[in-house]
Amino acid sequence: MSKVRADQVKLALSKRHTDDLFLTEVKTGRTWDNKELLKFDALAMKKSWANPCLMGYEVKVSRGDFLQDQKWPGYMAYCNRFSFVCPKGLIAKDELPPEVGLIYYYPDTGALRTERAAKHRLTEIPPDIYKYMLMSRTESDSHPFFSSRREMFEAYLEEKKTCRALGRNVGSKLVNEINELRKKVSDVDWEKERLQRDSDLLQQVRELLGDYGIRLGAWNSWEDELRQRLSTGVNPQVMTVLDKVTDNVGELRKMLQPEGASGS
Repeated sequence: MSKVRADQVKLALSKRHTDDLFLTEVKTGRTWDNKELLKFDALAMKKSWANPCLMGYEVKVSRGDFLQDQKWPGYMAYCNRFSFVCPKGLIAKDELPPEVGLIYYYPDTGALRTERAAKHRLTEIPPDIYKYMLMSRTESDSHPFFSSRREMFEAYLEEKKTCRALGRNVGSKLVNEINELRKKVSDVDWEKERLQRDSDLLQQVRELLGDYGIRLGAWNSWEDELRQRLSTGVNPQVMTVLDKVTDNVGELRKMLQPEGASGS
């Protein structure tokens, strides 16, 4: 399985927030004079005047990146809810404070599942974050779901490589399946020809036996009759007629013999 990319997780988050204001790579203030500047991987805001809840997300796709990250607690001051989003199993719930949410990303389906919901906190959001969100919406050179143009092109090349590999694998599988189907068709054709030959042979045997007075059928005892023919070599009907003729000859001699005369 290919490595999960951050842009894939961000795309899944964007689908979860289709009814909200959703931005990626959101900085917590202006860049040029802010040494403590942070940057959300993704930030969503409910479109509500009464409760414009800000939901911050930190995306992690490697275990090492999570373990080395020491800056993430700073995000808590800029959102009402904060969650980590990662491939399934990369981070455990007991590794995070109870108020921090955890969402799992499933690479096979591209779906997200909340392992633990982030707790809502009444935080006074600094105005700079809203300013940056507004400015982010007007930037024409931004790259949605990517932190830089380079990252976007790297993802494109990786996706292209993956598609090529998938094409080769699918093509090889299709070739194997086609060859297997051809073999099955060939086997069926051979079996069909064999059955036709057997059928022709049976018809020839049926006609030959018919010439000798034997009729093949499930209703008669043609097997016994055939065995008798093969063992004696004489037509049983001939033997029956011959017996009748012999009996009749004896009776005829008695009738032709004069009375009182004894046969010799």
